[in-house]
Amino acid sequence: MQPVVPRSSNAGGRETRRLLLRTAERLFAQQGIDAVSLRQIAAAAKMRNTGAVAYHFGDKAGLIRAIIDDRQAQIDKGVRRQLAELEQQGRLDDLRAVCEAGIQPAVEEIPESGHYFRFLAQLDRHPQAIPELQASDAFKSMMRILKLQDEAARRHLPAALVEHRRRFATHLVFAALADLEAANAGREANEVVMADLIGCVAALYSAPAWTPKPEAFQPSVPATRSRRRK
Repeated sequence: MQPVVPRSSNAGGRETRRLLLRTAERLFAQQGIDAVSLRQIAAAAKMRNTGAVAYHFGDKAGLIRAIIDDRQAQIDKGVRRQLAELEQQGRLDDLRAVCEAGIQPAVEEIPESGHYFRFLAQLDRHPQAIPELQASDAFKSMMRILKLQDEAARRHLPAALVEHRRRFATHLVFAALADLEAANAGREANEVVMADLIGCVAALYSAPAWTPKPEAFQPSVPATRSRRRK
């Protein structure tokens, strides 16, 4: 009796899986998450079997998690290394350093990232984003970054505003990384944008709450209408 071979355990299976991952990443990045079907991905990858994606990944959620796990693993190593250094130095409460630990490893990966950050930018606008990111083991270090940033913000902001700032910062980072990836401008240009992005994210979390005056929400009356009423 022949032993059962796990899916994608042989070299051919691994190559097929990698091709499907890269094809799906590109199509999702270019067209959006909901606009692309599993059959379209198989066809674009020139698979004879239109069910190839379902065979290897199950469903679209499984495919999304596989893309994240495949790409994010290398970034996660850099994030974990920087967090370990900050912990050793007793600097986990240094907001800018924590932001840098979350952003720098991602920027450094851009020359090899394919369409990954543009895929993440599309996923960020999708209701499935948070569950899939949280389900990925490779994203655990980034979740720790978010937790540390939240803790820094809670020192001066109410919980509801901290949640808003986290969403603003996440949108900003994904969009900036996607722009850098698409521009392909080189390491020096990336480092300039990275330094500014780190500062912007730190500023988002450290900025005080803005309490508008009541009149700020009152619609202004056009001068012409005001004159007619006199």
